[in-house]
Amino acid sequence: MEAIAAGNVTLLQFLRRESGRIPNRAYVLARTIAQHLDDVVADPSAHLLDVGSRITLERMATTHLPDTINAYLAARTMPDADELLVEQLATLEVAASKAAARSIEAARDAFLIQGSFLEDKYGSFHV
Repeated sequence: MEAIAAGNVTLLQFLRRESGRIPNRAYVLARTIAQHLDDVVADPSAHLLDVGSRITLERMATTHLPDTINAYLAARTMPDADELLVEQLATLEVAASKAAARSIEAARDAFLIQGSFLEDKYGSFHV
């Protein structure tokens, strides 16, 4: 989780620096992605995420989102560049949102598995 948190700090600095050069809607989407990453890092059950999800989230903060914005900045004079940027960031936002949801699901699943283990080991007890 430390790598995601560190990548997100760098991402937020990048977004502040480039905020005046990208469309407002794109900036809002990028900040929403950063918030999803923060939510995952802050979730105590985030350590339950699979390695692939962790790597994806880290790369989203350190590579995919900055590369998307940098590609836009290099090509922003082309027709529909603003719309294409928003579409690409929307794709990343959906992926980040799903990762945050997986973190919550992983915690729920771990809790249910723990309950099953305790019932198997000690029998069931209802209050």
